[in-house]
Amino acid sequence: MICKCQNKPYSYFIATVFEQCIGTELQWTSFIFGWISICAWLVAYFPQIRTTLLLRKSEAISTLFLFSWVSGDVCNLFSVFLIPTLFTQRFLAVFFIFVDVVLISEHLYFTKTKKKYKSLNLKMSCLELTIYLIVIIFLFNDLFIYGAVGHVQLVSFEDKYSFCKIQSEGTKTQKYIGTIFAYIASVFYVGSKPAQIYKTKQRKSVEGVSFANILSTCIGNVSQAVSVIIEDPNNLLEKMPFIISFLIPAFLDVVSLGQFKTYGNKKRTLRVKDFNLESIHTVEMNDLRSENTVNTDASIMR
Repeated sequence: MICKCQNKPYSYFIATVFEQCIGTELQWTSFIFGWISICAWLVAYFPQIRTTLLLRKSEAISTLFLFSWVSGDVCNLFSVFLIPTLFTQRFLAVFFIFVDVVLISEHLYFTKTKKKYKSLNLKMSCLELTIYLIVIIFLFNDLFIYGAVGHVQLVSFEDKYSFCKIQSEGTKTQKYIGTIFAYIASVFYVGSKPAQIYKTKQRKSVEGVSFANILSTCIGNVSQAVSVIIEDPNNLLEKMPFIISFLIPAFLDVVSLGQFKTYGNKKRTLRVKDFNLESIHTVEMNDLRSENTVNTDASIMR
C-alpha cells in the first residue's frame, strides 16, 4: 500500500514497496544491510532444504540444534512484534517460522519413516536452474514495476495518501516482555550452534550439511547485526539481545566452516588412499598374471 513520509527527502520507491521511510545515510545503510541479510538467509536455507530432500536423510542435522533454533525463532517472533524493531527483523522472524516448519517436517519424515529412499543427485540441472532464474526475474520485475508506479503517483498526488505507519512503542509491560523474549531467543540461538558443531565432530563427516547454508547464515547474521547497530547507534543497550543473537552465532558459523576443511579433507584423503590401494592391487594382479603367463609359456616349451 502506497504511503508518504513526514520527513523529507525520502525514497518514494521504498515508501511504496515497503511502507518504510528511508531518507538519511544511516537509514539507507541500515536498510541495505538488512536486505543483504534477508537475501543471505534466503540463500542459506534453500540449499539445506534441498540437500536434505535429495539425500532423503536427515541424520546430519542435530535434533537438539533444531529444537534450540526453533525455540529461538518462536521467542524472536514474539519479541520483534512487542518492541520497536526494523522491518527486516520482522520479515526474518516470520520467514524463520515458515522455514522451521519445512525443516522439521523433513527431519521427522526422513528420521522416523522406516522406508528407505534412494539418494538423488545433488548436482543442479540446467532446467532446475532455469526455473529458479525465471521465478526470480518475475518477482523482481513485478516489484520494480509496482515501485515505479507508486513513485510516480507519490510525486504527482502525494497529498491524497496517508502517512506510513510507524511501529508503536507499546506499553512498558509490552517492552519488558518483548525484551525478555529477545534475551531468551539469544540464549537459544547461541546454544543451538554448539550442538550442531558437536554432532559434526562426532560423525567426523559433513555429509548432509550444506556449506552454502552455513556460509550464508554467517553473512546473514553479520549483516543483520550491522543493520541493527547502524540504525540507531545511541540505543545499543536496548538492542543488545538482538546483537548477541546475530554476532555470537556468526562466530560459531566460522567454526562450522572450519569443520568443512577438516572433515572434507579427511574424506578426500580417504578417497586418495582408496584409489592408491586399488592401483597397487591392480598392479599386483597384473604382475601375477604376467608371471603365470611366463610360467605357462615355459611349460609349453618344455
